[in-house]
Amino acid sequence: MLNTYLLLGCNGFKDSDSFIYCDSVANPIVDLSNINSEDKEKVFNFLENACGLFDAPCYDYNKCVNIVNFLYRQFSIIDEDGLHKVQAFIRMHKMCGLYVMLTSKEDCDE
Repeated sequence: MLNTYLLLGCNGFKDSDSFIYCDSVANPIVDLSNINSEDKEKVFNFLENACGLFDAPCYDYNKCVNIVNFLYRQFSIIDEDGLHKVQAFIRMHKMCGLYVMLTSKEDCDE
């Protein structure tokens, strides 16, 4: 689990005339290996039990937004600058459909 990112992405958006507004984008927003040891277990429990991210990605828009906000407020593992970037991403890609998922660093860096 140490070589894992929490990834925020969108599904892309194409209209009925096949005009592509977005071709799908994903960004790592949390490097789980950088979480301090006293918060690590709580964060992992949250991601596993409350979010279910160890089993499957989350495609629920509201839940994705709440996950990001909770990680910022409760654990401070997203800094304020990162939160502003994530919020801008969420606003820009709302029509695309958002997802949050866990992925290995190797898969993300390809």
